[in-house]
Amino acid sequence: MTENGTDQAQDRTGLRSRLSDLAEIFRWTEGLASRYAIPANVQFAMDICLEEVLSNIIRHGYADEEDRSVIVGFTVPRAGYFVLVVDDEAPHFNPLDIPDLPMANPYEETHLGGQGIRLLRRFADALTYESTPNGNRLRIGFSDLQ
Repeated sequence: MTENGTDQAQDRTGLRSRLSDLAEIFRWTEGLASRYAIPANVQFAMDICLEEVLSNIIRHGYADEEDRSVIVGFTVPRAGYFVLVVDDEAPHFNPLDIPDLPMANPYEETHLGGQGIRLLRRFADALTYESTPNGNRLRIGFSDLQ
């Protein structure tokens, strides 16, 4: 997001709603890391967050309907800060409204699923959600300050 509050993507990519297409996103973030000097730890965090967000959009938002669209934008609003913007046309869903699950107890039975939002909150430095007329927009910010 720029200083005036708008997203002006410096780079963007689109994918179809197939889990097999997620591999393209990782090649895209690798290219971003090269072009914008994104540190390896930030690229890793971006990949984790995108995998969680995009797989949830595909599996839950689009209910595995193939050939739906997801657009991912990228911008550098200021030095050392990187923002991904994910736009989809799924039913409105604000992941920030979901409470964290309790931490898993190693002595109790654990269940798969439900950890994506925890990972998103853990690896992103900032998250904002906006419902759009056509779906959802999630902004995910990453700082290279350690």
